[in-house]
Amino acid sequence: PLGEAALVSELVCGELAKWFGLTVPPFAIIRVCDVEITMLRNGRLIQPPLFFSKTVDGIPRDGTDTFLTRLRSPGDVAKLVIFDTWVRNWDRYLDGEANNDNLLYVRSGKHKYDIVPIDHSNCLIGADPEFPDAVCEDWIRDSTVYGKFPEFDEYLTAASVRVAMQKLQTLRRNFVDEVVNSVPLEWGLGSAARTALVELICLRSLYVVNTLSARLVDEPGLPGIN
Repeated sequence: PLGEAALVSELVCGELAKWFGLTVPPFAIIRVCDVEITMLRNGRLIQPPLFFSKTVDGIPRDGTDTFLTRLRSPGDVAKLVIFDTWVRNWDRYLDGEANNDNLLYVRSGKHKYDIVPIDHSNCLIGADPEFPDAVCEDWIRDSTVYGKFPEFDEYLTAASVRVAMQKLQTLRRNFVDEVVNSVPLEWGLGSAARTALVELICLRSLYVVNTLSARLVDEPGLPGIN
């Protein structure tokens, strides 16, 4: 129902999340589908290529630290906040408004859990209905911190923020080109819009690396010191 821009966002941000080291459900683009799928809102038949994401057995965020204390990788908390801010994901947590269904805790052992973000259909361009042909400077320099649930605060350590930022610093344009060029032509992302999207992702990453750490932790910390 959200249109092709949501599909583009879902695919591109899913690939970026995987690269960044987040645990996201497996997903795929399906070009041949023998099952007729009808859109619930208007009854229109959905045509391939389709975006499919695997269902995972997880528990939605409940606002407590019950599962945070049992994370297999506590550093994923900082990674998720930095990722959501990088891709401007307003549909998980923003300004006190929470979408708890977009964050799952999935068992990864007898007593451990993984933090699993889902649904990246509302990222990068806000509520705009389509990706533009030119880069918006306001999007690049958006100073909002996204995805920072209140219970995350004590898990945002100088060390975990530093590690996540070091990973983001390794982003290369050729990888982003590859990700954006994997978007099916049928989804209506033209040549100029693809170039603008690559620029947005790359320039936004530099802005986040240069500005975000100080807003997440009081003391960013020195290399080699926890």
